[in-house]
Amino acid sequence: MFQKAMLIYNGNAGQRDAEKILSQTAPILASKIPMLFLYQTQKPGDAEHFCRQHGEEVELVIIMGGDGTVHEAINGLAPLDKRPCLAILPAGTCNDFARSLDIPLNLKQAAELIAFSGMEKEVDLVATNHRYFSNFWGTGLIAAASESIDDASKGMFGRFSYYMSALKTLSEQDRFNVKLEFDDRVIEEEAVMLLFMNGKSIGATEFPMDSIQMNDGLINILVVKEAGFTLLKEIFTAKTSVDWEEDETTITQYKTSSCRVTLNTTKTIDLDGEHYKGDHDEITVLKNHISVIVPTPEAQ
Repeated sequence: MFQKAMLIYNGNAGQRDAEKILSQTAPILASKIPMLFLYQTQKPGDAEHFCRQHGEEVELVIIMGGDGTVHEAINGLAPLDKRPCLAILPAGTCNDFARSLDIPLNLKQAAELIAFSGMEKEVDLVATNHRYFSNFWGTGLIAAASESIDDASKGMFGRFSYYMSALKTLSEQDRFNVKLEFDDRVIEEEAVMLLFMNGKSIGATEFPMDSIQMNDGLINILVVKEAGFTLLKEIFTAKTSVDWEEDETTITQYKTSSCRVTLNTTKTIDLDGEHYKGDHDEITVLKNHISVIVPTPEAQ
């Protein structure tokens, strides 16, 4: 399928862990990819640098890591004129981008998907003033929660349970005012959380929204009001199947291809788990901007 690829993996995972993961995956990949180059990250930013520096030299970039490493890779590949295909070997805590695309979380199965049975699917990326993102942009409650969690808590709780643990320790969230400008509309609302969702999964929890599609050229906007916090807790703990898309008293939803967002105060902005500060942003969907190896429809 591919003649030349590079595999980027986390060099800080520990030598034994890295060797174990590579022994499970590299031989499978090498059996089908004649030229497979390995790049080991040593510090934040390395994955982005490797992708930007060498992305146009290969047909495929394979990322072995979690959402942070994928976020770096997306930001390295998105600006390129000639973008290679992307493949994921999920090795993080949540692996939300992989979950949104139904990529197997088992590393051996993910490697076999890349080498033997997968297909290329074009998916949207989203450009902002800060960076690019593949899965979600969030501020308010979600950013405050993720900021409060250390690496030890991630390892202990895993998945979205560590978010929930952090949420329980938070005092009542400050409400903030948000202005959204899109499609000749100006909407002003009060919120405890604002989400722009390209993928369905956040914190290893899938939002029950059939309207979220990663290749429709549109972004889903969720304005979560104070009353929506209880419903979110139920969703994140899999205790509800409520059709909350119809309930605008708790969460208001919009869908557009681009949006200008203005906050009444500087806040932390969470892009796929990475944090930035700001009080405004320009959100623009880049339709079908990158190809990703995913399971075939019959395999899902």
